[in-house]
Amino acid sequence: MTNEEAYINARIGRRGFMGKGASAAATLASLIGAEPRLVRAATPKAATADSIIVLWMAGGMASTETFDPKRYMPFAPGVRTDKVLSTFPAIDTAVDNIKVSQGLERVAKVMDRATLIRTFQAADLGFILHSRHQFHWHTGYIPPQPMAVPHIGSVVAKILGPRVDTVPPFISIGQNLEIGPSPLP
Repeated sequence: MTNEEAYINARIGRRGFMGKGASAAATLASLIGAEPRLVRAATPKAATADSIIVLWMAGGMASTETFDPKRYMPFAPGVRTDKVLSTFPAIDTAVDNIKVSQGLERVAKVMDRATLIRTFQAADLGFILHSRHQFHWHTGYIPPQPMAVPHIGSVVAKILGPRVDTVPPFISIGQNLEIGPSPLP
């Protein structure tokens, strides 16, 4: 052991190492080591999509029966409903490790040209009004809002601008977002 190591050992020791100074230095060193990964995660990637097309099928198919298949359990009389997660088997898509439900074979063939969002987690808005959750999903805002708020797709379209002359940058097909009764045509 060198004189310097002996001096540090005598000053700090095993127990002293766990003190504030060394712990802070160790924490800082671990954070500095992770910095490039954090910076890379914060760096936005260039947009490659030409447009955003939202097909909102309110009252339509369940995600577990379409784009987020679960364990297959064929329906049969007498099967307990809590045992049934999906009544359609999962099929492969054009993208490795992404499966969709049987019946979506044509979609599965072009999945390499789509983005499948399975990470959305809604705020707890209660379970009384489905429309509150739909509003939140489309806008990112929790209703009610004191002013009109744009659809998140229109915000992205505004930022990116039109990418192709023949297709609008944002298309939304389905139910409107108004909370309350829809206006008559």
